Amino acid sequence: DAYFSYDHALYSAGHAALDLEKSKEREGMVARRDKQKTMMVGDSGGFQIGKGVIKFDWERFYEVEEDPSTWIGGKYVGKADGVRMKILRWLESTANWSMILDVPTWATSRSDETGLHTFKDCLDATLHNNDFFVKHRVPGATKMLNVLQGGNWEEAQIWYEAVKHYEFEGWAMGAANMRNMYIVLKRLIIMRDEGMLEGKDWMHFLGTSKLNWACMLTSIQRELRQTNPNLTISFDCASPFLSTANGLMYTDPV
Repeated sequence: DAYFSYDHALYSAGHAALDLEKSKEREGMVARRDKQKTMMVGDSGGFQIGKGVIKFDWERFYEVEEDPSTWIGGKYVGKADGVRMKILRWLESTANWSMILDVPTWATSRSDETGLHTFKDCLDATLHNNDFFVKHRVPGATKMLNVLQGGNWEEAQIWYEAVKHYEFEGWAMGAANMRNMYIVLKRLIIMRDEGMLEGKDWMHFLGTSKLNWACMLTSIQRELRQTNPNLTISFDCASPFLSTANGLMYTDPV
């Protein structure tokens, strides 16, 4: 019985209660919504992990069940897989479309904590997370968006070549892929020519909230729908929602 409602929204694991029962209690309008009548894009919280908001066991990032060195005293000593699984299950319970748990390249700025020093470190970590999601996801519970990162064209191309083989259902654009229109257009042309847009019905641009980009992305969506009529482009802006959550408002706009 809301005064008004949004039928499309984005919510991030980085701000959510990852315990599913607590989520139903604390975030009922998200956790209990009708998935058939509303569309939710779920962010995996990679940004919050990189910033340290979500605590992550970086020391044992690559913990695997087959590695006996992580099996001490009758249990696995690392917690990385536990966080991955909580995020995956939250996304499956909450979102129609969900971003994989990418490790953005700016995470190297916190190398003392994360142990990530290079672009390759971030890419390798993302590939590991991708493999985890592929192995443990529940088919059909949510559709996954393959995240593209890279600070410039060279990095963006290396990243794209490394992740494009994953059979996820859509795409998410980060870093240079969402802030440099030259790179965006070049990437989309390559994806179109390689058939990487066919059957990929959602493309999300992370953290893009400028009015001129809304116009440009609308134009791009119209063009891409000549290749895939079902493709939808979305973008997100957290500021208005964070302001609401904190009881703030915008005044005196120019």
